[in-house]
Amino acid sequence: MQRGKPTNRLLDYWVGAPLLNLLATFRFRRTPPAQFHRIGVMCSPALGDTLLFSGPLQDLRAALPAAHIVHICMKANLAAAEIIPGANERLLIDLISPAETIAKIRAQRFDILLDFSSWQRLTAFYTMFSGAKYTVGFRTPGQHRSRGYDLTVEHTRDRHELENFRALLSGSGLFPSLPTLHAPAVVIPDTTPSPFEDEPDVAVFHPWASGQRSWLREWPEERWLALAQRLASPETLFVVTGAPSDSVRITPFVERLCSAGLRIAPFVSPDGFRSLTRLLQRARLVVSVNTGVMHLAAIAGAPTVSLNGPTAEHRWGARGRCVANVQPADGSGGYLHLGFEFASQPGDIIERITLDQVAEACENLTARCTSAIPEPR
Repeated sequence: MQRGKPTNRLLDYWVGAPLLNLLATFRFRRTPPAQFHRIGVMCSPALGDTLLFSGPLQDLRAALPAAHIVHICMKANLAAAEIIPGANERLLIDLISPAETIAKIRAQRFDILLDFSSWQRLTAFYTMFSGAKYTVGFRTPGQHRSRGYDLTVEHTRDRHELENFRALLSGSGLFPSLPTLHAPAVVIPDTTPSPFEDEPDVAVFHPWASGQRSWLREWPEERWLALAQRLASPETLFVVTGAPSDSVRITPFVERLCSAGLRIAPFVSPDGFRSLTRLLQRARLVVSVNTGVMHLAAIAGAPTVSLNGPTAEHRWGARGRCVANVQPADGSGGYLHLGFEFASQPGDIIERITLDQVAEACENLTARCTSAIPEPR
């Protein structure tokens, strides 16, 4: 159930919540088994959520190194799940095929199933009927989805989603005892090609978001052009990335930057996120709106500037070794908590981020991080 589809989300709420709570009335909360040999984990199918889940998944692996961990995935996030470490295997399910999905999950015979999604009633429903010996999930205020879990952990709006994930692990007693936490990371096969590998200076722009009202998170095109002109040197190649669905916008945007005398190239990854990750890892700088590719760049170790308009930095901002978050200087914006709270909010928040703000963030971040860019793996 994707937050980018309002009809599905409303159906999930108005039908799913009453049904889920009715069915949960007949359940009793159980105590956990003595040992966890088979562990199931499931998170939102959103790309950004899945990539942020990389760190907690490694934390779980560190806490239980001998356990068999199965990452339950949907079609929308399978490609992202394939590049994050920690799981022994991935189980592909179809969220809108209940009978098939429940049968697949029950066949795993989990000792514990951890549901890291924050608002979907459907994932809570599948967890309740998973056949797992013990289940854990979030108690998210206003979402009416937690009664079917054996253990609930508070999901809060005052901490980053990465820390909410880790709170669920900690509340389950499955947090590693080591003091150093794993940072979110991606693992790419050595055979994956590195795009534009002959270019000495690559800067990546990702101007487009996805999901519900995505245009509210997109910076004006003329400012991207002005930013490129501010950052350009004779050897700089600006690479504009996007999904296949963005192709109709990539071409005229690239042509516009070319006509301004900039070296520019489009890139749509041919192999999911593998080649894209290679590109991001070797970039001197990545500038992106707050979307999944921004999170991918940040956890891949690229110097990443995130443009946060309606998206709250403290909830969904870039997290990584070399990142900078930019938001409107007037303090507006940042109203998105679960990703769909657009009602009665202004539509020009992202436009309040100025060119000077972003250019200064890019220059400062490049100076701080360029020498620390890792070699592509």
